[in-house]
Amino acid sequence: GCCGTTPEHIAAMASALQDPQLRAAASPLIQLNGETDEHQLGPQTPTELSSRLASGKFVISVEVNPPRGLSVHKLLAGAHMLAEAGADVINVADSPMARLRMSPWAVCQLIQSQVGLETALHFPTRGRNLLRVQGDLLAAHATGVRNVFVVMGDPTSIGDYPEATDNYDVVPSGLIRLIKHGFNLGLDHHGTEIGEATSFFVGCALNPSAKDIEREVRVLNRKVEAGADFVLTQPVFDPRRVKRTLKAYEAGFGPLPIPVLVGVLPLSGSRHASFLHNEVPGISIPNEIRKRINAAGEQAPQTGIMIAVEILQQLIGISQGAYLMPPFGRYDMAAEIIETLAEQVPAARMA
Repeated sequence: GCCGTTPEHIAAMASALQDPQLRAAASPLIQLNGETDEHQLGPQTPTELSSRLASGKFVISVEVNPPRGLSVHKLLAGAHMLAEAGADVINVADSPMARLRMSPWAVCQLIQSQVGLETALHFPTRGRNLLRVQGDLLAAHATGVRNVFVVMGDPTSIGDYPEATDNYDVVPSGLIRLIKHGFNLGLDHHGTEIGEATSFFVGCALNPSAKDIEREVRVLNRKVEAGADFVLTQPVFDPRRVKRTLKAYEAGFGPLPIPVLVGVLPLSGSRHASFLHNEVPGISIPNEIRKRINAAGEQAPQTGIMIAVEILQQLIGISQGAYLMPPFGRYDMAAEIIETLAEQVPAARMA
């Protein structure tokens, strides 16, 4: 207790709580296994992403960054291009590299209303306390966003405002559990009703290039047990790393029960490849690929597209989709990858 609670208050509460009838009537609102007697799932309308993954279709997702200012013309033009090329969903990042950007909820709402393409909202836990996390989830749902990709988020120390607070109350697996076993049951973190159950479809992250792969699969399993619905990986340049990671997961926990979309970042040139390989934690580019990009010269972007397609071709049957991350707003590179894949992947899986 607080705010004037005295020993007498506590004694009275203890006496009341010892009443057998009261104790028999009490029941937990939220159980960690997701089962509850008093609250069942509300009306659930599957998202298009959920439906495509459930049907076994090969899904194409493309990441876009919100603008740094108010202008959204270039972003919406890119989204239209991606929709015409055949993208299934647009992933909207939240302050990537801890740099100031427009709120991703607004971008998601604009894309869905003006382009007609479903979005997935990146939802980092870093920099959000428990109160803001839940308020932001309600706001996202109210604007029509149903797919959320839960991540830790980039530390503020590397971004525009290194002096900004970097605290968080919940890690990704905890947020996934809060969404799937709380909000999707119509309850907040404390078990208080929020009026109507949400219908979020929740993704989680995986880094197949992690140095400690055993730890990576343990963390992934916590996310799966918390209720994650799908996986998006960090950029992959060596398909063997994906296969190795999934085998490691299977060895420890059995076959991964949720679909994986492999992250692919098309390289635009030798400097781009060198920066990613040497400066970005968690990204490792094989020597062979860097040599191909270096030798390509002015044709490097086209070579980067070819490499991206080759990586995805090697993972068809292992992954259920592609998570494309076009560099520097080069949505045309992502569009060309999508169109090439449409010719490569069996039509039954792309339809």
